[in-house]
Amino acid sequence: MAKQDDFFKMQVRIPMELYEQLKESSDENFRSLNAEIIYLLSVCMGSKATSATPEDVRRIVSEELSKKFE
Repeated sequence: MAKQDDFFKMQVRIPMELYEQLKESSDENFRSLNAEIIYLLSVCMGSKATSATPEDVRRIVSEELSKKFE
């Protein structure tokens, strides 16, 4: 597990409209606002995604179920 020393803490001002979009996205993806921002930044910066999106989970479950009932 990561320690507090592994993180840089900062404050950022963002437009309210962007905040609302981020909050909605974090709710849809069952992540905290902080986790959603880190996820989106890592994807935009070309890093590997740190967790599956709900769409990823649905796809994986669907594929596994279709294999089971073939």
